[in-house]
Amino acid sequence: MLLLMKINLGFALVTALVMGAFLRRVALNALNQESTYRRSLAQKSKRTAMDNDYMMAVLKAFCQA
Repeated sequence: MLLLMKINLGFALVTALVMGAFLRRVALNALNQESTYRRSLAQKSKRTAMDNDYMMAVLKAFCQA
């Protein structure tokens, strides 16, 4: 039983890492598609974290594409 639990935890960890990478890729794609704020991805990411209106603009640009 303990071995089975370790295997399941291993798969859960791998799944979490893959999903994290997938979500990070989606976020980068959304930032790339937004074109009203011509800055680097790092600057866009920081602005998105601080400004809810800009975050909505990024999400709208991503959903329209």
